[in-house]
This record gives sequence, C-alpha cells and structure tokens, in this order.
Amino acid sequence: MKKIFYLIAFLPLLVFAQAAETQLLTTTEFTIKNGQADHFKEGVKLWKECYNANKGTWKWNLWQRQNGQGTSFVVASMQKNWAEMDQADEAGKKCRNISLEKITPHVESTNRLISNTMPELSREMDPATKVIWVGFFKVNNSTEFEEVVKEIGSMLKAVEGKPRGLWYDVNGGGPKDPDYMVATPFANYAALDIKRDGVWKMYETKHGKDKSDALRARVRASIDENWAYLYKLNDELSNQ
Repeated sequence: MKKIFYLIAFLPLLVFAQAAETQLLTTTEFTIKNGQADHFKEGVKLWKECYNANKGTWKWNLWQRQNGQGTSFVVASMQKNWAEMDQADEAGKKCRNISLEKITPHVESTNRLISNTMPELSREMDPATKVIWVGFFKVNNSTEFEEVVKEIGSMLKAVEGKPRGLWYDVNGGGPKDPDYMVATPFANYAALDIKRDGVWKMYETKHGKDKSDALRARVRASIDENWAYLYKLNDELSNQ
C-alpha cells in the first residue's frame, strides 16, 4: 500500500472551498445495496427538489466513487465552525419522509467523518474540478507525518507556486477510519493523462538524493496504512 502513497497522494496536479482559517469538512459515505444505485440517485434528486422548494440553505457536493468494491457515494459539505451544527434545518425536517422512503431503503451502510481543513498545507480550490483522487492515511506519528507533508508542500510552492492537494485532519472516528486525507483535484479524466514530475524526483532535484531518501524514510515510518479512491462529481445531485 505504501506505493499508492507515492503514486497517488502526490500525483501531479476535495475539492471544497478552502479559506485561510481552518474550517470543518463533513463527509458522509453511503454504501449502496447491490443494483440500487439508480434508485438512490432518484431519491436524492427528489429530496434536493423538496429541500430547495422549502428554501433550505445547506450546500453540498455529491461524489460517486469510481474504483474499489461496491457502489459508494460521498456527500461533502463545509462549515465555518462547530457552532453551525447547533442551527436547526427546518427545510430538512420537512423533507424527512422522502429520505426515509426514497433514500434509506437503498443504503446498506453509512459512515460520517468530520475533519479540519489544513489551509497551511493546501492549495486553493479550483471551481472547474470534476474529478478527485483522495488519499487516506492512518499514521503512528502525526508530528513526523505533518512535518514531512509541510516540507514537501514548501518545495512544491517554491517550484510550482502552490501545493498539489487539499489536506484534512480527521477528528476522531473508528479504528478503520483515516487520520488524514488529501484531495488532489482534476478538471476531468483527461487531466489524469498529463505527465509531470513526481514529488520525490522534484525534491531530489532541488535538495539532493541523500536528503530526499531520508525524508522518504521518515514518512514511510510514520504511516501504518494508506489507500486511495477516485471520485467523480455529480453536478445534478450537488447543491452549490
């Protein structure tokens, strides 16, 4: 799995709004029952229509996972702070029956994560983004991991003018949940074909092989597990 980290997490460039101050990203993953993805999407469409008709203010993006086992959708939204969670959503309450009757029956399981944005390590959001690679990391030494990510980010800023991804620090979660996530944005699938130097080649060119090897060893030692998924934005079912 370590290989995925080097090939994907730092691929050449969630795409969600990123401000200078730390915000909260909420992601809810829906694993769909076999053969029921179209029913789920139709339910979300009906719920969105109801929500907007009732003048709801919540904004979200809906992403469909393109690889891995089964069918999965992720609803992602941003908040400025925890206090926003105290606000009642009257429009959502009025559409609750649609959720229970048209969405929930097609869902096998859900998993919700709340993460902090890491603006000091992240690039700006690109509004043209339609596809993202998201790398997930379980680490045993967060200090070491973040120091290496910062070092790589500084190098990318010096060479390319900005980092290549948007980083998130996950708050809590279960034993199988990640500690960090990074979303690398692309305008479309064709953008994945663009060839650019990998991060370690760039770092070695700038700082030399010895320093590059030492930094790579540090990040490998700090990671217990890592994996990555490709997601495509569903504009019709998003609400921005």
